[in-house]
Amino acid sequence: MEERYTKEDIQDYSSRIHKLMQDLDLSIGIGGLSRTCNVPQSKIRYWEQKGYIHCQKGDKNTSHRYPYSSIVKVELIKSFLNSGYTLAKAAEKAEVFDKTGSLLHRIAKQRFNCIDMVDDRPAIDMGPLKDDPEKHVYFVDYDGDLEAQIIKKN
Repeated sequence: MEERYTKEDIQDYSSRIHKLMQDLDLSIGIGGLSRTCNVPQSKIRYWEQKGYIHCQKGDKNTSHRYPYSSIVKVELIKSFLNSGYTLAKAAEKAEVFDKTGSLLHRIAKQRFNCIDMVDDRPAIDMGPLKDDPEKHVYFVDYDGDLEAQIIKKN
């Protein structure tokens, strides 16, 4: 039997998720980055020293934290190196990712409006259209298939 949620349940859940999204720290330590990408920590430190990757600066008594998007950037550098590029060229090619790498995090943080129900289906309201604030962008889950819809808010 499928569990039904009240409008109040959905609103409570939505406000909790919204707060989590605002406070979300998507960062990883050097050990986790090393394990995840199978790249020695010494190599990560060297790439950082050369300016190819960047850590989030904390005080000097805290460990280095890297934005979660660093995983993809390190994997890209590694891939370009395996394809025969020099480190400098591999890092240059992977630099494109820096311009878009945090895009998903920014979307989640800036555009996530709330969780809602559309046609008795779970949906994510990603906020209003710039030129028509009464219309919102929704992603509606139809049994695993996401459908984008523009829905007028009352």
